Amino acid sequence: MKNNNLPKSRFCSIPPTKFRKWDEIDAILWRVGKNDAQGFSGDFYLNAYKDAYVQYNRDKIIHYANAAGIRPDLLAGVAWIESGGMPENFKFQVFEVKRMIPWLRKPVEKTSFGSVATQIRVAAVTLGLDPSELTTRDQLDLATCLMEDDFNLQVSANYLRDNFLYDYPDSPSLYMTDEQYMMVGIRYNRGVQRSRDDFLKIIKRAPMKGTDDYNFISYGVRLLEIRPHIRLLLKE
Repeated sequence: MKNNNLPKSRFCSIPPTKFRKWDEIDAILWRVGKNDAQGFSGDFYLNAYKDAYVQYNRDKIIHYANAAGIRPDLLAGVAWIESGGMPENFKFQVFEVKRMIPWLRKPVEKTSFGSVATQIRVAAVTLGLDPSELTTRDQLDLATCLMEDDFNLQVSANYLRDNFLYDYPDSPSLYMTDEQYMMVGIRYNRGVQRSRDDFLKIIKRAPMKGTDDYNFISYGVRLLEIRPHIRLLLKE
């Protein structure tokens, strides 16, 4: 019987069937084309791609979210926000620039890969590895795995759960309040360097869009805004 999984690294196996990656042509149609309500250019084109990504990977999103103990719409919302944008093959070029020009002080382990943009460092920590001990080959192997939806979604789901537990260790991750839902998104985007109270103070002030305070929490706000749409995409 033919094996449907093609091993590409020591961290994962890569299925031959996958969702089409966002490329240079997509980026041109998005950035250069005017907004077309039929979905052929501009932001409509980008949003149509995001919708298609979530719908195509619906079963995987539900599976990995359930395995991590989080709501599927949270994982799907992050996937929707992150998919599209920079052509995915460019991310390897970004990695090489960081590696070859160390004086830029851009750590290679903070390079993001995959449709659900995930840093090499995050993938390593999620797998129980020390990012500082990874060789360049290890980093590229993890990057290759992150380009695959199964691995990418699994790592992202676990990372979202860990971010939730960082702030709310005694709360059930399947029953998040709106505030908690936003905080998980903010942590996904901003990390854990700032205290939870710093973010909550800004959330409570409900800053105007376009202000520095709003930009600081915008990822979490956006997650909450698109949640009804995401839940529709996840329906059969």
